[in-house]
Amino acid sequence: MSEEKIILNIGGIKYETLRSTLTSQPETLLGKMFQKHNEYIKNSFNENEYFFNRNGEAFYYIMEFYRTGKFLWPTENKELKVTHQQLKEELDYFQINKSRAYSSLASEAVKSTIDRFILSLEELVVKHYISFKNRIFLLIGSVSIVINHDQLDHSLIQFKECAYNILNKMEKRIENHLVKTFSGLELKWKCELSYTFTAYEITITFSSPIEKLLKYENKQAHPAFIQAPVSTSEEKIVLNVGGKKYETFQSILAVKPETLLGAMFQDRNKCMRHPVNGNEYFFDRNSEAFYYIMEFYRTGNLPWPTESEKVTCKQLEEELDYFQIPFNKSTVSCSFALETVKNKFNNLIIAFEELIIYCCKYLRNKIILEVRHDDIRIIGNDLVKKHYLQGHLLEKFCSTKLKHLNAYYILNNMEKQIGDHLVKIFSELDFKWVVNRAQDHLKIYITFSIDDVFDEILNDG
Repeated sequence: MSEEKIILNIGGIKYETLRSTLTSQPETLLGKMFQKHNEYIKNSFNENEYFFNRNGEAFYYIMEFYRTGKFLWPTENKELKVTHQQLKEELDYFQINKSRAYSSLASEAVKSTIDRFILSLEELVVKHYISFKNRIFLLIGSVSIVINHDQLDHSLIQFKECAYNILNKMEKRIENHLVKTFSGLELKWKCELSYTFTAYEITITFSSPIEKLLKYENKQAHPAFIQAPVSTSEEKIVLNVGGKKYETFQSILAVKPETLLGAMFQDRNKCMRHPVNGNEYFFDRNSEAFYYIMEFYRTGNLPWPTESEKVTCKQLEEELDYFQIPFNKSTVSCSFALETVKNKFNNLIIAFEELIIYCCKYLRNKIILEVRHDDIRIIGNDLVKKHYLQGHLLEKFCSTKLKHLNAYYILNNMEKQIGDHLVKIFSELDFKWVVNRAQDHLKIYITFSIDDVFDEILNDG
């Protein structure tokens, strides 16, 4: 028999949980209410639903306390829907020991800051890797952070007054973590304390994506995760995770038999299932984190939360453990970086294909591009002056389609591969692609013939 499910309606926001989750904290208001011998103090207004005219947003953190025994508080520098004062009022109302709560909050705040600093370093590595840069220099002082000698990375600004102290305590652990996480990128970390600047000088190097991209280009990409077609007659499964319902098919879950849900929904394991309402199954877990888990089942890829998202990496890792989903942080991070590079490379090729077709639309058979680190534009007086409207539209196309794809870094390393591809697919246009390199920019000369199209029209006539 499945355990009793409780619906807590907090100011209109509904949270679903189990009686045992609430009674695990017997000294709190909800813990007392749902003890078997205290049935008389409960007052449901809709079967197993109980209404509290309290702050529904703040209760998210209280619900996490009941589920995990920890107080998780978003300490990032961003706008919060809940203030500390509001949380304090809810702690009082729900009779949760503030001494314990604030001790937990303080501990989690320290851990969260360290985790977010390390996450920012991870994101910095990925950001450089996908931009075809393979070296980062950091100068971290007691109140400042400088990246690559003259640039302050925005993701690290928030740590400028604590990064030095974190490194004082944890430099070796951070090194080991990053080397392990980015083993697929062959990351190397060198950190020295500079007494001249009273700062840590950190040099991070890693492999260039070019070699792997060339291998990818020379062979077919690895087979993607492909779901078998789902029969329209197959029964839908409703997964109610902490009150939020996700709908899917049994076959989508069963394809991962090594996981909790995959094992549950094997035909031979019907004894593991305890539906609460027909085909609905309830899990008293974090509903927001389950989004990433559901994506894993649907696509075969495990997305990872960024710092700006509501779910932290720690919360997701706890849910992955619960649902028995094997994951390797190194594999996730390195795969994400390489896939991003592949996508940028493919998108740049597609953009050039579209540019050529766009030129054909205006009967242009020649275009010269000047590609710089942070800009790409069309050059040539004949196009700009004599054909202002066409020139303007093509300039707009380049700025929207090409500018944000790290075109300079990709072309500087792989212009031959891109050129060979375009020559091949536009072979009937006698396509020509020439690239000249200067110290700080590239010039790309593209020419092709559209005379055969005119001949074809005339012959048809």
